[in-house]
Amino acid sequence: MFSEKDLVARSVEDMAHEVEELLADAKRMKEEHDAAMQKETELRSKSVETRPDDAALAESLWQEAEELRDAAKENLRLSMEKRLRAAEVQHRIEIHDQIESIDNSDEVWQKAAGSRRG
Repeated sequence: MFSEKDLVARSVEDMAHEVEELLADAKRMKEEHDAAMQKETELRSKSVETRPDDAALAESLWQEAEELRDAAKENLRLSMEKRLRAAEVQHRIEIHDQIESIDNSDEVWQKAAGSRRG
């Protein structure tokens, strides 16, 4: 699940911005999933109620509910994919921060060692 962005050196701020965007997209897609699932339930109920009076309309409503279910499943899949991508990028930020703290500690140790000798 690599992206072209993985092949380019980016600042921590750019990566943090990407995490925010990915999480916002994931949230929006999850909300779309939830709304579609609600609408699917309503369409199926209406289909069952309509069947005795108009079988063709009931079948049409049922098919629309099936299409909504497929779209909802795809939105949920994409939402999870974006959350996973956000977690990967966030992990890279954390690694970057750890490396920087190690670099700083080496510098502090060197200064401390140098001051003892002086």
